[in-house]
Amino acid sequence: MVGITQGSVGNSSQSAGGSTAIQASAAGSTGNNASNALQNRQQSRFNGNSQPMVNLIQQLISQLQKWAQSKQPQPKPLELTQQQDQALRNRFGVFGELNYQVLDNNRDGKLSAGDELVIAGGFTGGEISRQKLTQQDVDAINNSGQTAAQSQLDANRQKWESQPLADYSFTLQRSCFCRGDAIRPVNIEVADGKVASATFADTGEPLPEDLDYNKLTVNDLFDTIQQAITDGAARVDVSYDQQSGVPASIYIDRSEQIADEEVGFTISNFRAAAPAT
Repeated sequence: MVGITQGSVGNSSQSAGGSTAIQASAAGSTGNNASNALQNRQQSRFNGNSQPMVNLIQQLISQLQKWAQSKQPQPKPLELTQQQDQALRNRFGVFGELNYQVLDNNRDGKLSAGDELVIAGGFTGGEISRQKLTQQDVDAINNSGQTAAQSQLDANRQKWESQPLADYSFTLQRSCFCRGDAIRPVNIEVADGKVASATFADTGEPLPEDLDYNKLTVNDLFDTIQQAITDGAARVDVSYDQQSGVPASIYIDRSEQIADEEVGFTISNFRAAAPAT
């Protein structure tokens, strides 16, 4: 009985030891399989599909570009002449509590297309807008864009002044975002170079004092055109009478950034007064 028992125990131990060995072998096999699977996954991550690597490279390039830009010196503000300053303010509506800087993006030390206009101030005092100047903007600020308008004005003003016309009459109509009476046609009579009378063309009533700004001579009209050109207005369109040089129509837009500040004039029925006998 005892021998049988010992034999049974021994067989049981052998059986237990064999079972443990089998389990260990199975565990080792499972671990190897998992390790191989992980290695195969790592190895096959980019096999047959290069897009992840491309994305990684693109991200790296983007970060390098940002770093390089941060190391570049920032463009300095330009110093404009008084005439350029006034023309820029008129063109972009930089008035009152607003201020601006023009950043020399081109780093050439002068106002040029591509330089950046930064407008700030107002209620918050912070930056309001930022935009790159176009060549048209630069021409207008430098007044070179108004060369044609200036040449036309000079030629027609010389034509007008070459004629001894101190006494004349014409009809003037203003166009603007104004009240009704301000845009009614006005008959103007000029004597000795000064407005002698101004009446509404439709009723003959004299202009009230609050509309004195419509009492203009031809020389006043020439001065209005000249002022717009000098100030660097965004747009100055004028047509002239070929014989007398008198302006026939005027349109002035002082700033593209300000709405409803445009003004225009139509001049018609011009007549020189008969010479005194």
